[in-house]
Formats: sequence, C-alpha cells, structure tokens
Amino acid sequence: MKLLLPLLLAAGSLAFLAPSQVLAPQLADEGKDDPQKCPLEQSMEAMADSIRALRRSLRDPSKQADSLAGLAKLEADIVAAKSQTPRRAAKLSEAERPRFVADYRSEMIRMLEQALVVEKAVLGGQQEAALAAFEELRGLEDPAHARFTEEEQ
Repeated sequence: MKLLLPLLLAAGSLAFLAPSQVLAPQLADEGKDDPQKCPLEQSMEAMADSIRALRRSLRDPSKQADSLAGLAKLEADIVAAKSQTPRRAAKLSEAERPRFVADYRSEMIRMLEQALVVEKAVLGGQQEAALAAFEELRGLEDPAHARFTEEEQ
C-alpha cells in the first residue's frame, strides 16, 4: 500500500501534464510572434546550414570527410522535412491540399536524390561532378520555396 500511493500520485501528475505537453508544439506553430519555430522550419534551417557548410567543404578535395559528413546530415534533414507538412497546406481547400502535400513530398524526394548524386560524386573523387551536382541541388531551393512557403505579410 505504501508503494501504491506514490505511483498513483506520479500517474496523476503525468495525466495532468500530458495534455499541455501534447498541445505545446501545436500552439507554438500557431503563434506567429512566438520565437519557437515549427519542426519544418527547424528542418529547413538545418538544411540551409548543411548547404552552407557543403559549399565550403566541396571546394577542397582534402575535405572529403567533411563533405561526406555534411551530406549525411543534409540527407537526414531532408528526410525529416519530407515527412512534415508546410503551413501553407492548411490554407488550401480540402480538394487542393492532398495534391499540394504530395507535390511537396515529391520535391523533397527530388532534393534527396540530388544530394545522393553529390554524395556519389564525392565518393568517386569526382570534384567537378560533385560541384556541378551541388549547384543543381542549390537550384532546387528557390523554386521550391516560392511554391511551398507562405508569403510574409
């Protein structure tokens, strides 16, 4: 009986806290003035950081290990972002939303495929091919942002 009371109190505390923990990410996403970023924004910022680091490391063939590590991180960030939904989808009609989300996911797959092309060139020691593939990868960013992100108001 002495052990049962602390367990019940702990369970009651968790039940009280659980709804606030579940709702906290949703509330952070809805507040535009909230400094916290939604998971998709965090993934996109991580991707941007990886791309900046790759821009430097790919220029130097002696930094192959750094490039491969940066590509692995970028690929993981892309996979994380691919499973999320852009905020703009919520503003679309029920009829438009599934196509929008599928197009977004397809674009993220395209970006992942291009990152793998860069990685394959790096692994093969083909610096020129890696740099060219990287520029193609970077070229995917702006059109995708224009298509899938909300415009600032």
